[in-house]
Amino acid sequence: MTELITERLIMRPFQADDINYLIHLKGSPTNMARTTVGPIDANAASLQLQQYRQQWKTRRIGVWSLTHKASGAFVGECGFVARDDLDDMSLRYTLCHGWWNQGLAPESVQAALAYGLGEGGLSHVSALALETNTRSCRILESAGMQRIETDFSNIPGFRHYRISKSTETPAVP
Repeated sequence: MTELITERLIMRPFQADDINYLIHLKGSPTNMARTTVGPIDANAASLQLQQYRQQWKTRRIGVWSLTHKASGAFVGECGFVARDDLDDMSLRYTLCHGWWNQGLAPESVQAALAYGLGEGGLSHVSALALETNTRSCRILESAGMQRIETDFSNIPGFRHYRISKSTETPAVP
């Protein structure tokens, strides 16, 4: 399993003992306010952690836990998940509220895309964001992703973005 290092982050696959980090991240109404799923409980977080770990084993690519290098603090998650409603792997990222507005989301997204479309062997990557989550939409667009659909899954304002290997992707920060 692959670990990525950026200027300010250590990105590593989630481990079994990371469950409390995931519960904190995904159980927070503030952290999850701009998503279609909202906060999840400890059981759902545990299931998601199992899915993340299994995907790394079967596909050799997945979601990374984000650690702030300078402080050692858990920051959030970023990486790729397989979705039944998409042909491509889907880029996912969520940061703990205390780490918002510091440029860490774009840093992790750029690193994930550079890896995924390079060494990770993906030819295309999709991402989904609510149009009301303007920061997320800007992050995806600044990373080179193109909006290809506005109402994904018939959800008004649920944007579908995509990037291809042939598209110029940002270098790892």
